[in-house]
Amino acid sequence: MILMLKLATVLLTLSAGVSLSQELTEVDRQLLLERLDDIQKSADSAARDRFSSAVSAFRAAAASDVAANDLWLKCWEKVEFQDEARSAKNFREERKRHKERVDSPGFRRALRHQLNWLLLTIEVSQNEDAREKMSDKAISAIENILADEDLLEGQAGVLKGSVLSSHFARAYELSGLKVESWALAPLNISAMYENIILPPWQNSESLSLLKKAWLKRIEHEGLAIESFSREGDKDRKPVFEKWLMNERLDLLWAMERDLFTYGDQREAALRMLDHVKKNLSHTKAPQWVDDFTSLVQGKFKAPELPVPEEENGEAPE
Repeated sequence: MILMLKLATVLLTLSAGVSLSQELTEVDRQLLLERLDDIQKSADSAARDRFSSAVSAFRAAAASDVAANDLWLKCWEKVEFQDEARSAKNFREERKRHKERVDSPGFRRALRHQLNWLLLTIEVSQNEDAREKMSDKAISAIENILADEDLLEGQAGVLKGSVLSSHFARAYELSGLKVESWALAPLNISAMYENIILPPWQNSESLSLLKKAWLKRIEHEGLAIESFSREGDKDRKPVFEKWLMNERLDLLWAMERDLFTYGDQREAALRMLDHVKKNLSHTKAPQWVDDFTSLVQGKFKAPELPVPEEENGEAPE
């Protein structure tokens, strides 16, 4: 956008008959700036119209699995075929292969979850104040996905992909949206909690809510790993078992550390001592001991928990 505006400025300068080898007069400057302002207003208006059109289409499509799939097919055709100047015949052939390979009730439901999270992402990108309402919406988005775990088997790729890399976003030219401190994938639970759900409760007046949110995070992360892991079978999931013995214990520690930091020092410290005592042989135990010592001495600087990165898009495999 900035480059386009710079080019527009140069073109306007030339069209105004101003020699680039001469200094601009005050009148020249005023005229050029006024024209540039008109261009910027026109671009802003076009962007608002694009957002409005996208939101309207996405809301309608999110109303049902069939509508979500219909819109996805149109977006897929535009991005992968029309924009790439590929023939209608190519699209018909690929559409047939797509239906045979991956089009399923699960894929269609995953598209609806993707659309719903894309709508919230657009909302926050256009209105920073909307963040205040996003904690509950993020929890609902996660729980709606987990409730559909049986139907969504095999669709983790769609749900872990950035909604701004989806065919929906690309078709409506939204892939360049910038949203700071956000989760771009509907199944990036760590990022949702770190950036959206926990921050409103990280204060001394909301300790009970902070603990509740942390426990919900641990529950959700475990369920997501158990539900969407492709390893093992229904009765035994090696990845989930590994999570129980490693990441879960680290999340429990991080929860107590957070509670200590925001005021529940005595009770959190006692629970942390108990945590270390029960898990002395754990590989993280030395780090927990160092953390505890620094917390009690008032020298602690919290490390950031790893947050999985979103994958790109949901192109059919």
